[in-house]
Amino acid sequence: MKTLGLIGGISWFSTSVYYKTINQLVNEQLGGSHSAKLLLYSVDFDEYRTMQEAGKWGDVEELIGGIALKLEQAGAECILLCSNTPHLIADKLIKRIKIPFLHIADETAKEIKSHDKKKVLLLGTKFTMENTFFTDRLTKHNIEALIPEEKEREFIHTSIINEFTKGIYREETKKKYQEIISSFSKKGAEGVIFGCTEIALLMKPEESSLPVFDTTTIHSKAAVKFALQK
Repeated sequence: MKTLGLIGGISWFSTSVYYKTINQLVNEQLGGSHSAKLLLYSVDFDEYRTMQEAGKWGDVEELIGGIALKLEQAGAECILLCSNTPHLIADKLIKRIKIPFLHIADETAKEIKSHDKKKVLLLGTKFTMENTFFTDRLTKHNIEALIPEEKEREFIHTSIINEFTKGIYREETKKKYQEIISSFSKKGAEGVIFGCTEIALLMKPEESSLPVFDTTTIHSKAAVKFALQK
């Protein structure tokens, strides 16, 4: 079994889901008392958030890139960044390490393609929805990403930062997400990407009117596949 290197804490709520899911999947496949071999570096989310909100992505790259190198030096055989938004600096991070990097958007695109979907709604922070680091990788797989209107994007972003990353999940917030998703089912969306690793903590796939592509689950499955491949 290969050793996984996880960069988490962005936020710790969804990182705990990564840890649990990866270990459960390894045990399901190997049985017995097996669990995953992994190294987890959890950042101080407030430190990261301050950089993000100030648009200091160079500082984010230095922080995350430095952690990736530490994990590589400690014996990690691949790197997972356990959050969608900081993938904004993933291309620069990849150049700093010698081991594989499992990109969350690439793995999500593969999953969507396996279900023969061509047009999906992307939900996440404003950085994920308004920049192209995620959508460009979908485009390479001939998948069109639909993005909510500005008012909806602001609501989604604010709910993620002010609620989900603090462990707050309100029914009225869930209802608004359901309304947004439902409106896009009428605009040709064939599925919805939970492009923030905390969204799945707000609502379950069966509570969505569109098929859900949860990046946390998809990314975790890709990690286990890498770890167990011969």
